[in-house]
Amino acid sequence: MIRGRLPDRSRAHGTDGSFSHAYPQLKSTKIPGTVDKVVDNVDNFPGPGVDKWGPGGSKAKSRQMGFFGRGLCGALTGADPWGTMAATDEPAGCGGRSGKMEQTFGYFGTMGAIALFLLALFCLDRLCCRRPAAERPWPRREGTVGLLLFFVSFLVLFLLNDHGFVFYNNYSYLADALLHGRLYVDGMPAYLESVEFGGHVYMHFAPGPAILCLPFVALFGVNGFNIAWLSLLLGAANTALIYRVFRQMGIGRDRRERIWCAVLLTFGTVHCFLAALGHGWFLGHVSSWFFLLVGMAFLTVPEERRKDVHLFLSGVFYGCAVTCRMPNLLGALCFGGYILTRFKRETWLRSLLFFCLGAAVPGGLYMAYNYARFGTIMDKGYNLTHLKDLFRDRYNEMQTLPKSEQLAYLQAAEQEVGGPLQLRYVKTNLYSIFLLGPEFTREYPYVIPTLAGVSLTHLSPALYAAGWVDYRRDRLTWFLLATAVVCAVPFLLNYGNGFAQFGMRYAMDFIPYVGILAAMGLTRKPLGGWKVALILLCVLLNMWGPVYWNLFY
Repeated sequence: MIRGRLPDRSRAHGTDGSFSHAYPQLKSTKIPGTVDKVVDNVDNFPGPGVDKWGPGGSKAKSRQMGFFGRGLCGALTGADPWGTMAATDEPAGCGGRSGKMEQTFGYFGTMGAIALFLLALFCLDRLCCRRPAAERPWPRREGTVGLLLFFVSFLVLFLLNDHGFVFYNNYSYLADALLHGRLYVDGMPAYLESVEFGGHVYMHFAPGPAILCLPFVALFGVNGFNIAWLSLLLGAANTALIYRVFRQMGIGRDRRERIWCAVLLTFGTVHCFLAALGHGWFLGHVSSWFFLLVGMAFLTVPEERRKDVHLFLSGVFYGCAVTCRMPNLLGALCFGGYILTRFKRETWLRSLLFFCLGAAVPGGLYMAYNYARFGTIMDKGYNLTHLKDLFRDRYNEMQTLPKSEQLAYLQAAEQEVGGPLQLRYVKTNLYSIFLLGPEFTREYPYVIPTLAGVSLTHLSPALYAAGWVDYRRDRLTWFLLATAVVCAVPFLLNYGNGFAQFGMRYAMDFIPYVGILAAMGLTRKPLGGWKVALILLCVLLNMWGPVYWNLFY
């Protein structure tokens, strides 16, 4: 049973180096077909003296923070939600029974406050629905609605964040390297995930989010820029972008329905957790959504205002989304399907051409980036990570070879042991997506979202509204469905499910398309009270993630 934050590697491992000593609830959470060695990623966690907040630890950081710095839970209780006190068997920040009661009040008090806030929103919505649409207090301009959604979303994500400096800032190190004319990150701390190739250390993540970090790292430096701020800004922007895409696609009868559907995708899915915390792994997903949604916003510009430049920019931002998450490459099916179903037939070829020209810009740069690192246009970072995680002896043997032989060795090794995507992992990941639930215990806090994640069924049941769509009336729905399926394939075949996480972060690759279908399904008939209640339930469940992580992880 986890009782507070684990400040160093000595508490995160048992005497035998096992992971189960620190996270026994994971040991009891059986996922069919799980690869045990995936938990080797814990070796990348900060060691003694370098906890989640990096050198100096959370104790030093907590002294520098005020009301908001303690996070929403700490603000309500005055407790020490990050476990900055000495490691004991009591929950972090608790001194015996009174401390445990204080933390218990903080946890349940925070969740209760969120539930009451959402209940108030529900009642306000019911009151607004009693008034004619023309008399509802909406801003006159759609742009104002978008700005309000941005600022409100930012405030909510800000309160869900614990305001510590995020030292899992891989992208900041790559941004710094790019600013100094390098592609390698030899100086990146050992606790951050990386791979070695040709005598240099490389960040194995796709590089797109590092481009967004460039101006901030240039101004403030690696240790002066907190990537959590970028995550909060992008997460808030995603809410406004989703609303804009829904409006331009004609989803929803009015602003109210579109706002609720935007709330579902932003706060009723794992996006809420990822944007609120903003760690390196999570920033990649949030950045991916940002680029993808900007691309969709340009694609769905109304016909009377649409120009070739819109299609070109749509392709550019789609390509940028691919540089954040490779599975987005398969999202081209949705963009192409929109052109084929929403554009006039005589404009198809021209529109597809300009879209592809735009996508070729970041795509070509990404391939050049890969060739400069690995001698091939394909990104081998994840392949190297797979070898490092599961076959460390082969990975170490590869490091003894000259660079000219390492790529051939990697390809030969994958022919023998397989790559990161294999059919034998499908069962595991299907279970993760649809069935994996939290753990229940008789001890506080009673319900534990394990680091293996929680399924979409448990956290975002409103997404099943995608089944309510009338697929016979709109051909675009078939393209959206097909895109969601093909974008889920890399997750299904992957050797890991995204651990450590809340929810299923790899599901972010296909949730945009499922989410559009769910919005269509929810608004096929008027968005009544029970549908709003379902959306708010999803919001409550997904806000549980950052609250729990701020207190216990």
